Amino acid sequence: MDSLPSSAVRDSICYDCHTGIVSRFEDSLHAQTRGISGHGEAIVLDRAGPETRDVLLPVLDRQCNRCHVTGCGDCHVSRPRQADGGLIDGHVFNRTPDSRFNCMGCHGSRVEREFLGTGESDVCELTADVHWDPGEMECVACHTGAWMHGQTQPFDDRYSNPSPPRCEMCHDASAAFMGIEYHDAHAHADAAVYLQCQVCHAQDYNNCVGCHVGEGDDGVGYYVNSGSYFDLKIGRNYLKSAEKPWDYVVVRRIPVVPDTFDEYVEGALTEFDVAPTFKYATPHSIARVTRQAASCEACHDDGSVFLTAEDLAALTAEEQRANAPVVVDR
Repeated sequence: MDSLPSSAVRDSICYDCHTGIVSRFEDSLHAQTRGISGHGEAIVLDRAGPETRDVLLPVLDRQCNRCHVTGCGDCHVSRPRQADGGLIDGHVFNRTPDSRFNCMGCHGSRVEREFLGTGESDVCELTADVHWDPGEMECVACHTGAWMHGQTQPFDDRYSNPSPPRCEMCHDASAAFMGIEYHDAHAHADAAVYLQCQVCHAQDYNNCVGCHVGEGDDGVGYYVNSGSYFDLKIGRNYLKSAEKPWDYVVVRRIPVVPDTFDEYVEGALTEFDVAPTFKYATPHSIARVTRQAASCEACHDDGSVFLTAEDLAALTAEEQRANAPVVVDR
């Protein structure tokens, strides 16, 4: 009995009937982890100098190339193997993955806690994402099968997707939409200050602190971060482009720190400050009314929702330099 009949991709049982899907899937971000562990595409390699970049490649293979879908069954039959497996509905093949059992099996620490409203914030009470409650929209409503199964032209990370899910797919700029004062002021390209939708409509979301990786005495790779917390920070859009035209976006802290890989290669991230650690975010914590959208004063008077130099004061000098393009100084 083959317990993983779909894991070999092109040699799998699925290929004979689902040739196109299986062929595309092997290059998808669920089958590959290019943005995390790819030898040419891993984002963290941008922070490594030329003398340490090659030394980190086997570390990425060992530490970062483990979280990927092992086969079709991870989404259509059982919980993913990365989430310890287990049949969802006997041996039934489900056309649509179950958001909680399949998607959140892997995307738990961030997406699940945000989407279901199970996180805790020190400054506000959190509720489930409006798309989940009362809507109970499944993840595939936005992240469609065509996107999940891979594109004809593969891309390196989720933010390089040429046709990502966007709010405008359902919430077009109608007259009623623009009739809302806040939208008229900030929700279109001609606005004096153009805001990403999540700037107003995201509740606090999960941020991670300081991930360290290494190898235990048993030879098994491990990672440990220093904790996580729910908060929301608005920063300058350091990735401004035709696809991301906003002046301000919400930013999430990621756990890479200067000594993340010191267990393997001391001082490997010699160019740590080339990219922010408070990075462009698309949180799954959407609500119609949030603490920053409750009034104009939340941004134009209070200002505590912005990422400022004061927020970075306790961080290393490298991390402060890395986030200079994001910090709001007035």
